[in-house]
This record gives sequence, C-alpha cells and structure tokens, in this order.
Amino acid sequence: MAESLLTNVLGKLAAFAVEKAVKKFQSLYGIRREVEILSRELTYIQAFIKDADRKHIVEERQLQWVKDVIDIAYQIEDAVDIFLLECPEKLPGFMGRLQGLVKKATQLSFLYKFQEEIKKIQGRIREIKQFRETYEINTLGGDEIPQPHPSLLPIGDPEVVGFARDGANLVKYLLDDENTSLTVVSIVGPGGLGKTTLARKVCNSIEVIKTFGEPIWITVSQKYDLLDILTNIEKHLNVKSTDLDANKIAQLIWNALKERRYLIVLDDVWTEKLWAEIAKVLPNTENGSRVLITTRIANVAKGADTTYDPYELPALDDEQSLELFLQKAVPKKHQCPGDPTDDLKNLAIKFVAKCKGLPLALVVLGSLLSKTPYNFHAWNTLLQSMSWQDTGNECTEIIATSYDHLSFAKKLCFMYFAAYPEDFEIEAKPLLRMWVAEQLIPHEERRTLEETSECFLEDLVQRSMVQVSKKNPDGSIKYCRVHDVLRELAVKKAKEINFLMVCSKPNDWERCSKARRVAIHYSLDLNEPICNYANSYVRSLLFFGDSSKIDHSKYRVLRVLGNMRGELKLQNFKGSPHLRYLQLQTISIKDKEREFGEWIKKMKYLETLDLRKSLHSDLSEWIWQAETLKHVLLSFSLLLVPTQGPPSSVNLRNLQSLSDVRWSESWEASGLPNIPEVRELCIVVDRKAPKRDVASLLDGLKQVVNLTMRGDVIDLLITGIGRFPFYENLRTLVLDHNGDSDDTLVLCDGMLPPHLIELVLGNCEFELDPMPVLEKLVCLKFLWIRGTKSKDDSLRIECSAGGFKQLECLILEHLVIDQWEIEIGAMPMLKYLRVWACGSVAIPPEVMHLHSLQHLDWQTAVEMNYDVLSDILEQRPHLRQKFSYDLAI
Repeated sequence: MAESLLTNVLGKLAAFAVEKAVKKFQSLYGIRREVEILSRELTYIQAFIKDADRKHIVEERQLQWVKDVIDIAYQIEDAVDIFLLECPEKLPGFMGRLQGLVKKATQLSFLYKFQEEIKKIQGRIREIKQFRETYEINTLGGDEIPQPHPSLLPIGDPEVVGFARDGANLVKYLLDDENTSLTVVSIVGPGGLGKTTLARKVCNSIEVIKTFGEPIWITVSQKYDLLDILTNIEKHLNVKSTDLDANKIAQLIWNALKERRYLIVLDDVWTEKLWAEIAKVLPNTENGSRVLITTRIANVAKGADTTYDPYELPALDDEQSLELFLQKAVPKKHQCPGDPTDDLKNLAIKFVAKCKGLPLALVVLGSLLSKTPYNFHAWNTLLQSMSWQDTGNECTEIIATSYDHLSFAKKLCFMYFAAYPEDFEIEAKPLLRMWVAEQLIPHEERRTLEETSECFLEDLVQRSMVQVSKKNPDGSIKYCRVHDVLRELAVKKAKEINFLMVCSKPNDWERCSKARRVAIHYSLDLNEPICNYANSYVRSLLFFGDSSKIDHSKYRVLRVLGNMRGELKLQNFKGSPHLRYLQLQTISIKDKEREFGEWIKKMKYLETLDLRKSLHSDLSEWIWQAETLKHVLLSFSLLLVPTQGPPSSVNLRNLQSLSDVRWSESWEASGLPNIPEVRELCIVVDRKAPKRDVASLLDGLKQVVNLTMRGDVIDLLITGIGRFPFYENLRTLVLDHNGDSDDTLVLCDGMLPPHLIELVLGNCEFELDPMPVLEKLVCLKFLWIRGTKSKDDSLRIECSAGGFKQLECLILEHLVIDQWEIEIGAMPMLKYLRVWACGSVAIPPEVMHLHSLQHLDWQTAVEMNYDVLSDILEQRPHLRQKFSYDLAI
C-alpha cells in the first residue's frame, strides 16, 4: 500500500537529504532553523505511521491522508534535490558567504525561494495534522499482519498439478491425422487459470515433440508489434533477414515453413486482428501443421478457426487445488503433518476454497503461507483478514493480500515491474542495479546493497510474485518476468501514488505530469521530442522503443536513464547531474567520445555505466574520473580499440563490476589501479602487454568471483592462476584466447580453481585429453570448449565413471576429435549436450545412459549411425534432439 512508500521517503529525507541541506547552510540561521523544524515535523509524522506496514488501511479517509503526506514528501524531495543542484559546492566563512550572496543576486534569490518553499511545506504539514485530528484518523488500520519468518527455500517452480485430461484432449486435437489442413486450436480462460502452463505441458509431451519437433513459441500480449512477432518467428527458424521490411520477412518465413510440419504457439492473444495478419504468413501444405492459441477472449478463439470449438479450460477441482496449495504452502511435505482432520488441515481447506480453483491464486496464496509462521494462530489471523466477499475477483484479491504482506522496500521494488511491457523478459542484474540507484534498497549489515537487492528478488520469486525464466549456472536469477495479472497489480499500485506511469502512446504524456518515473513503451518519431514533457522532476526514464530526440538535460534531477530495447539517440550530452544509472543500447557514440566522455566526467553520483551494446572507442580519458562508479560494463569489438583500464591515479574503491577494458600501458609506469572490491572482471590483454603487470593486477584482487580474460592469455592464466588470492573463491572463468594458432593448452591437476561452477575455454587447442583434469572439478555445472580447428592431430577424449558429478551443460565446438568414450556413471546430472563441428566423432552409444539428458544437439562431418540414434531414442523417449551431418563442416 501507499503507506510503505511514505515510510521509505520520509526516512530517506530525514536521515539523508535534509541532513545535507542543513550542512550546506549551517551558519545561515534562518534557513537552518526552518529546515530543522521541517525535519522535526517529519519525524513526528513518521513515528505516527511507522507501524502502518504491519496493518491494513481499510478506510478511504485513511488512504487519502496517507496520499496527502506522500505528496508532501515528494515536494520536500524536489525542493532538496533542486537545492543541492543549485547551491555552490563550497561556501566561504560567515562574512565571506554573506558578501558572496549579496554579489550573486541569482543565488540569493534562489535561497529566498528555497526558504519560502520550506515554509509552504510546513504550512501544508500543519493542515494535514489538523485534518487527521478533525476526522479522527488516530490509527492506520486494524489487526496486525503476522510478520514473515526467514526462509531458505530454493528458487524453483512447483510441479504441474492437474491438466492431465485437458492436456490429453489438446494433444488429440493437435495430432488429428484425419485433419491435414492448417488448423488453429485455442485455449480460453480468465487470467490466472493456467492457460500458458497447460500450453507448455502440451508442447513438452513426447507425442507433440516427435510429430512437430521444437514448437515455435511466440508471446503476443495486449499491445503487440507485428514486425516483432515476425522477427521472433524468423529467429526460431534460424533464418535471418538483413531487411526490416515485414513483407520480406514474411516471405522468408513462408519459404522456411512450407516444407515442414510445424507447430506455432501464440500465447496471450487479445485481438481477432492478429490471426488475420499471421495467417497470411503461414503456408497450408495439407501436412497437419497446427497453431495453438491461448486467450482470455472467446471471440478471439472463434474468429481464428471453427474446426474445433475453443477449449474452455476449467478450474481445478478441490483435490487438485489442495495439492497445489500445499505444494507451495508446505514445501517438501505436500501435506499438513498430523491427522488429516487437524486444525491446520481445516484451515488449508478454507484457504483453498477462497481461490475458486484458480492456479495462480493458489500458488500466490500458498507462497504467502510459506512465509508465515507455521502455526494455527498465524494462519487463522491471515484467514480472518481476508474478509472480502465472492465478487469474481478472487485472484486479484489474493494477489493484493500477498502484496500487502511485503515489507515497504519490497513493495517499491515490486511496483518497479510496472515499467516493463507485458511478458517482457527482464535481465535481473540491470533491474537490481536500478533498484539500488533509486535508493529503494535499505542498508543491511554485512551485505552490499546489490546483495540485498538480489535477496529481495529471490524473495519475490519464492512468493510466486515473480517468475524465473532463466538461471545462471550458479543458481542465481539471470532473467525473470511477471504474470500479466501481477503486472496489472504493480501498475495499479504504482499509479495510485504516482510512483511510476507507463506511456503507451503520445497522448499519455499529459497524465504522467506528476509521475516520478516514466516508462515509454512506443517509438518516438522525429516530430515528438521528449524534451516537451512537462514533468521536470521525473527520477527515471525507461525506453522500450526507438527514441529519435531525447533531451535529457531538461530533467534536472534524473537518476535513471535506461534504454531497454530499440535505439536511443540523445539530443545532447549535458545535464542530469544527479544521474546514478545509465544504460544505452544499440546506440553508436563512435566519433562522439569526447562529448560523451566530458558529460560522464561531470556525473558526481554515477554508479552504473552500461554500454555493452553500444559502439564506442577508448573512453578511458573521461569515465575513470567518476569515483562513485560501481559497475562499468563496456562493449568489446575487434573493429574498435577497447577502453583502457583505470589508471593508478584514480580511487575506485566502490567498483564491483568491470567489463571489457583493455590492459593499460600506464600500469607498468604508474602502478596498478585501486579497485579492491571488484567481484566481476573482464579484461582484454594484447600481445604487447607485459605479463608481469597483468599478473600484478590480479595479485591485488581478493574479491573476484567471475573472471573473463580475452587475448593472449594462456600463459598468463593457466600457468599461474593458482597463486592469485581469488583462486579458492573463483566461480566463473572465461578464457578467450586470441593468440597464435600454434599455442596449445596442457591442463594438469590443481591448475584450475577447485570450486569453479562455470568454465569457458575459447579458441584453445589441446595436446592431451583435457577431460581427466576437468571432470575432477566437483562443482562444475557449465563447460564450454571452443577450438580453432587449426590443429592437425586429432584427440581421443574420455569421460570416466564418477567424473563431472554436477555438470549440467556441456558444449564442444570446433575441436578435432576422432573418438569419445563415456563410461557408465559419468556426467550423471547432464541435461544439455551440444557437439558441433568436432571432426569425425560419432555419437557414443553410452549417451543413452545419461538419464538426466533433456537436449541433444549433434552436428558432425560424418554420416550418422542411425542404429545408435534409434537405440538412444528408444531408451530416452523424452529427449529433445537435433541431428545433422554436413561434409562441409
């Protein structure tokens, strides 16, 4: 609720912004006194509402009072930010300051306006205090919400419950041999009923995979772009057009599909118009191809095809509902302990009844219970607080209840998801860094803000409010998304308090005039410069489309400028001195490095500079002067000179991530940079770099857990990594060698860090089989070896029983292998195996004994042994496979 934002804003202003303002003018008694009075008033209000996070706001007058206080907090934040922006950095002594103010009429005028603004705010505070007394707003809610207990539950999705009969019916429609025409099969039902889950279950069935191969899955959403959909289909088909013309892409898709039997999934369709547009692209060759649609709207399904009636997905029955609920509420047990008729079981049944068989409601409510103390009193208190009546909005109400139980900081973080378009796959690390830049994350002992933000995201996942779409090998979240129904809640809550607003079309700008954060979900044309936007106090601008004219200098207190998708063209490089987070994507700043660099150099608060997808040359002359930097992520291109690493003259003690910087010539003469807290490091080493200097840099780093080295690095790393201080703690090692092709790599025991989880060896050639050494890395989950195919002698590799105990993904590319033996018992956890262009190596028959294997991608230069393939597929019917041979490889 809104009271959570209030607690955060007031606490931040009282403890940070106001304190700074007082220090700026500690000798100007009038202003100092006014600010101190304001701070004291805020403290009293904060004390009054401090317990609001543990209670419900149940009356409209209470909610309105809280909104009034939030407006005041925003006014204070604006005044203080402008104050810190306008006032001089250093003021002389008392007499000198007075003389300076007299001489500088503009500054004196500003100070007067600031003092007047403070007095107005004080008057407004007195008004709302009187309002509270007049209307007897003496408490902000009723019963206290039970506080969550610590949870160490692993991140993961529950098993699919129910849908067995529904799945079988849909599979029958998809595989109907009597119907050879291209046909649409539709799943219809309200949000939260499990349409997408059922569709995935059907597509993963062995019968469907054997018939169609890998389905082409396209998420559509309420606002879609036809060109984006066509481009995504094109990517699935591995055809690439250099032209962005929709007609040409459509022709490529038609040609790629006309010779195959295909299954395309259009998930979350909202309009009948879409099928009319897509149908023109799909060939009907009378081979039984299918399109599977999920939608909330029956007319969308009926308008697509009338061959089969739309499949109206029923809700889960009582037994299935209880199973799914307990799966989340009581993990690892799936049932309440004790007699089935005990009090907790009865409460569980009552909770389930409120969900009306909606899977999303059951999962979210069960996840909430898993965070609540496991006793009758806590469960019953929560049940009694759910006093809403049957209105047909049970799913929305349950999700709102789960939201109410979040801490105030987590509510703000959840509201931030409103910025992203429907079904958008969100990269986790940039999201977490934006939370930190927005100062949404509280300080916790023995944790960095980034570590706390990661815990917040994991907690939202465990509460089933956020879904994980992809994980890193170490188990951390790489990409996530939110269900449409949950996103709607985030949008609603963010809008209530002007926390964040979304612009989906040009006319939306007017209603965003008071928003603190704005997300733009459409492309701005040449005639619509964003600098005309009236809200000069916006804190974040997030772009999800092409933006041709962006004059960010108009936004004087901007903290976050993020280009998430599309092309962003900045109109100029100036202004926005409060900027803490800058992400530019698909923008070329080549030939504008000086202008861009001079702007960055003036950023006094900049924490994240993300230019991974931008084209630029060396920026080292400017960016290292921003001493507040925490994350510097630059781009690497063989065509451009990479940015040199930071010189020894700068102090970057806050730096945690440093990506794609070049070995600096200054290190040899002036010493190494002061970057002791770096945890993620990617460095480019050329042949003229003295190995002793690069090694000395690594000698001084104790916190590194992810290390990437590009260039002439074999001798540097592999022969000496054991002596570096991060040797025991290193989790990810990427060694991308670009030296002479004659260089070979000989691995031996103890050479690589023992606790590696992810290892990539790029452009490496081996004299001996590397597997006997690599298979002893007991924590290794991801291994990718890329050769150069320049070596004449072929390898014989062997994986022994008991080796690679934790390995889940193995990729071998461009190695010269003539034989591969796998002993039974090797790689027991392997899920994904890709072997591509590795000479004449044949598929080992022992692959059938890799019981965890789910994906097999094998492309070789010799004809397949189809007897072996047949045996493997017979033993492993659920295996997804892709086989080919090409003598030209």
